[in-house]
Amino acid sequence: MSEKADPELITTGPYRAIRHPIYSGIILAMADTTVAVSLYWLIAVILLAGYFLYSAAMEERYMAKRFPEAYPRYKQSSKMLIPFIF
Repeated sequence: MSEKADPELITTGPYRAIRHPIYSGIILAMADTTVAVSLYWLIAVILLAGYFLYSAAMEERYMAKRFPEAYPRYKQSSKMLIPFIF
């Protein structure tokens, strides 16, 4: 995660529904590739998905500190990785 000098909280586009769309896309692409190539890669996908969940949780703590008023409201109106579910 990189830090900007004067960050802003983005809540439009894909960020309207999910807070970590890049992580969601990477996990989905890895899972799809595993199904297409070999289910033996499923262990690696599960491990990497766990890492992305950990990273997302760390980013959420940072964002809550950086945007103490706006982020809790945004968090209530969106999901972490999967729209309408999680």
